[in-house]
Amino acid sequence: MNATLSPKERMRRTLWRQPVDRLPVQTNYTPVMSRNLQAAFHVTSAELPARLDNHLLRLDLTHPKRMSADGKVSFDWWGAGWDTQTEGYWHSFSPLAEVTDLAAFLWPNPEAPGLLDDAARALAADGGQHFAAPNFGMCLFERAWSLRGFDALLMDLVDEPEWAEELLERITVIQIKLAQRFVALGVDGGYFGDDYGAQRSMLFSPKIWRELFKPRLARIFAVFRNAGMPVILHSDGDIWDILPDLVEIGLTCLNPVQPEVLEHKRLYREFGSKVSFYGGISTQTVLPAGTPDQIRAATAACVRDLAPDGTGLILGPSHRMQSDIPVENVATMLDAFPKNR
Repeated sequence: MNATLSPKERMRRTLWRQPVDRLPVQTNYTPVMSRNLQAAFHVTSAELPARLDNHLLRLDLTHPKRMSADGKVSFDWWGAGWDTQTEGYWHSFSPLAEVTDLAAFLWPNPEAPGLLDDAARALAADGGQHFAAPNFGMCLFERAWSLRGFDALLMDLVDEPEWAEELLERITVIQIKLAQRFVALGVDGGYFGDDYGAQRSMLFSPKIWRELFKPRLARIFAVFRNAGMPVILHSDGDIWDILPDLVEIGLTCLNPVQPEVLEHKRLYREFGSKVSFYGGISTQTVLPAGTPDQIRAATAACVRDLAPDGTGLILGPSHRMQSDIPVENVATMLDAFPKNR
């Protein structure tokens, strides 16, 4: 292929496993790591995505930022609280921890005016250059435990399955409405986050996942798939048992394909003809502690094992980079990314 593709078109073709001029890349980072990278690369926060050659434009909801009186907790659109003193995600408040009457809970309104204002502005400013997808991080399971509490929800799945099912259904209805609004806005696909796995095995049984989560996730995915759009799912951990189910309900691209958990050669052998992949360079081992040679080797291995035919891979770190990763290692990774063919 001689013509140079736009980031949006390169992403679109990759997600559908079509030929590309080169692999698209995407490097995500925490706010702390963003400041480290800005200083190292002498760019502003607005210039950093271009410096990293990022291809994905993730769109978030517009809502008033609400903080605790001491500033230590930030509350999201759903009312869950998050510790502001930590670099990653540290859950600190569950609004449904003591609530059993779900009808009495003040649910957020997915039809509220102005909810997509920031997304609309970002799309207009981008001018169609990048692949735009709404950020449905904490989509279903994670959204449920952020509202109820992690341990409490796991117990509910077993002890109070009818109550848990009502909770998941209320979340699903809201997410579907939001998805419909984003499709109408003109996005290019869906991006979802829902971690079902630990380092070894799932967090709960595949049977429970198939009964309570699979049919609802399928309905949310369907909003994008019925519009002819791809679906990206971020799901950490060992989820081998449900990968066929995810493909069945419309998964197009799997992220983060952690090499410590999902062996890349097997992953490509079993699913490479069905889905594309996104990520693959370990933020757990090689990027924080690897030598330059190890980082280059890991990058080359990721390409070789997940994109042996030259497509079907959005190359990048396996997760958001945190500040334990030296910026020199990031520079080495970026330099090792394949260039235009």
